[in-house]
Amino acid sequence: MSNASVISPERRIEFNAFDVDAWNLLLRESSARPIDTARIFYEKLVTQFPNAGRYWKAYIEHELRAKNYDKAEALFERCIFQVLHIDLWKSYLHYLKLSKGHIISMREKVADAFELAIDRVGHDIQAAQIYQDYIQFLTDVEAQGQYAENQKVSAIRKVYLRAVATPMLNIETIWQAYCDFEKVSLHVLPSADNDVRNDQHFSLFLNRIAQICSYNCKELCILLVFQSVNINLAEKLVADRVKDYQHVKKVLKQMELLMQGINRQAISVPPRGTQAEQKQIDLWRKLIVFEKSNPLRSDEVGLKAKRVIYTYDQALLSLGYHADIWYESAVYHEKIVAELRERGDMKTAETIERETSKLYSRATSGLMRNTPLIHFAHADFEESKGRYDIATKIYDDLIESNDDPTLAYIMLMNFIRRIKGVRAARKVFERARGDKRSKFHIYIAGAMMEFHCIKDSNIAQKIFDYGLKKYGNVPEFATAYIDFLYHVNDENNTRGVIERLLESPDISNELKIEMWDRYLDLETQVGDAASLRKVDHARRQALNEAYDDRQALFLVDRFKFLNLWPCSEDQMKLMGYNKISRLSSTTGGPTTSTQGHFMSQGLLRTTQQVNLEISGFPRPDTNQMLAFKPASRATPSTHPVSGGVFPAPRSVSFMLQRLPPPDSFCGPFVDHNILMDALKNFTREPPKANYKASVDVNDSIGKYKVADLKREFQQLVTTTTDPAVLYASEEYRKQRKRRHGAAGGPNDSDSEDENTNGTAAEATGDVFKRLMNAKVKAKEQMQT
Repeated sequence: MSNASVISPERRIEFNAFDVDAWNLLLRESSARPIDTARIFYEKLVTQFPNAGRYWKAYIEHELRAKNYDKAEALFERCIFQVLHIDLWKSYLHYLKLSKGHIISMREKVADAFELAIDRVGHDIQAAQIYQDYIQFLTDVEAQGQYAENQKVSAIRKVYLRAVATPMLNIETIWQAYCDFEKVSLHVLPSADNDVRNDQHFSLFLNRIAQICSYNCKELCILLVFQSVNINLAEKLVADRVKDYQHVKKVLKQMELLMQGINRQAISVPPRGTQAEQKQIDLWRKLIVFEKSNPLRSDEVGLKAKRVIYTYDQALLSLGYHADIWYESAVYHEKIVAELRERGDMKTAETIERETSKLYSRATSGLMRNTPLIHFAHADFEESKGRYDIATKIYDDLIESNDDPTLAYIMLMNFIRRIKGVRAARKVFERARGDKRSKFHIYIAGAMMEFHCIKDSNIAQKIFDYGLKKYGNVPEFATAYIDFLYHVNDENNTRGVIERLLESPDISNELKIEMWDRYLDLETQVGDAASLRKVDHARRQALNEAYDDRQALFLVDRFKFLNLWPCSEDQMKLMGYNKISRLSSTTGGPTTSTQGHFMSQGLLRTTQQVNLEISGFPRPDTNQMLAFKPASRATPSTHPVSGGVFPAPRSVSFMLQRLPPPDSFCGPFVDHNILMDALKNFTREPPKANYKASVDVNDSIGKYKVADLKREFQQLVTTTTDPAVLYASEEYRKQRKRRHGAAGGPNDSDSEDENTNGTAAEATGDVFKRLMNAKVKAKEQMQT
């Protein structure tokens, strides 16, 4: 039994708050309890998984079963626009239709809810039920008067046309229903605003009928005329839609193939990097690319954009912790807005632009609240639209909610500098400097802002000096300070800072090595011969222990430049020099980041003893390889593979040849799991035998006498068949030969080539044993 099945779901959630299986077990238990006691659990559930539509649906349905309609509606308002889950929307529409659909004053509200659902989730491949319910709802509405009847027919036709233009399951049923609808619905007389009724020639034709016919047959004649016209019109309307319908069916088949394997019921959890998770990401990306290719061949950019955006929203229901999906969706929103504005569709562009802002807000207030990347993207979007107050609030909220706000402070400082100038940005730097959560990076950012924007190296140097007092032992800060001094051509201060750091008693080993390297690089490029030799000598004395007195390594450090080395890479590896990657990617400047310079074991890695052949490549040791042996049947002492076996190693084969055959052991059989557990839990010391002590034959061991035990033991030894005798017997050889022959051929094991000639008398000199073996042999012959 696995540990996961033993630990309670509550305990599993304590260990891993995203254990979906444990949450599902608790959900199953809570669904059977009264809602008053289960409500606390449901709130925890939807708080932990805020975009899980099926969890919201379970919560709401539990409230509805308890007839808590007000609470259910409040829950719908909390989630219905944030979670575009098709089953959740179906539940919402079903609730409205049952609770308020029969109320005349609420029918318009229910119709608006259906329109909203079609606009939000009507592009889903499983949205057919929503269209059918909406059509049925409109059909059940009683129309008063000819105008109302025409409006009803027009509304139903509009829903049908939207449905048959959407690739979704069960579209064949909707298409057939639409064809039937056109055939039976056009018996209604055209209204005053209908094109047919307004036609002047058609009106004259009706007047002529009224003059010719009597009053009794006039209405019948008019009805026959309209019926003939409407049948032709219905056939024409259906025929115009057939081609588009066939194309929609083709797109539906392509979507079904692409959606095979997509788990739409998966719950968003933090990325784990599993193969199954990556497969889901790839499948969703393929579906998104398919929707971007405009498979419906729509000329309307807004319709194409809605389908792609909806696909992104569905992917985020399962991949809500993947920041790249959120950002790609937002970028697509902005791309569509730009395209719509070029086409002059400003209204739709403004709508999608508002949706972009809502998308960012939904991400930063939900699953991406601990991901600064999306916060920065949101602030950048608001800045591009000129909404500076909203962007500032985004940065401030991120600073307040983050344990390490250093990066947020730096981004806010850059943002304030862009919109208000350096003076306002200094206030942000002052605020960040007073925040105890900030790290040394804020001093580097502030100093570089002063240096590049104000062009004042003195202010920048003062900021570095102030930061050096707090973070002088941090390699990254010291490196940045020295880089700054080097670039402003202040060699004297550069030497002073390096010497001050090297004299510090708190300097770390890593920073000490880095500072000596920087010092040597500085003197190599700008120093004279005396100062260079002085620094080189002092460096050798300080790092001699770290370099293990290998003087050639000091020489390499002195005569290298960027990624140019004074000897080959293989030679440096054999020397034990491990700084090859330090400057290999450097393109300018004498320094690089210290991160990754040294291995965790220390400055130098031990020289590997590599046996290089003439070809220059290491080769495996073939002395321990065993030759493959073709065989039709594998024996227990070999490793079976397809078509043959690999014999056991020599030492193992030697031991197996001396073990008795497996068929000679009839038990007792030991359960190795129980045996290992017993040995693992055994804490007592094993008994120790005193071989020097003698045992009196008259003594007793428990209830047995020593004399009786000795006698039985000697009799057991003398009556037990010797394995050598069993191997030497002719009958044993015949049995093995028959057994292996029945199995498909003789055994080709090397162990069967041993010499088994001889008799039992030659194998042992004991007369009693020879007599007992003779009896055994006679008994076996009688049985055969």
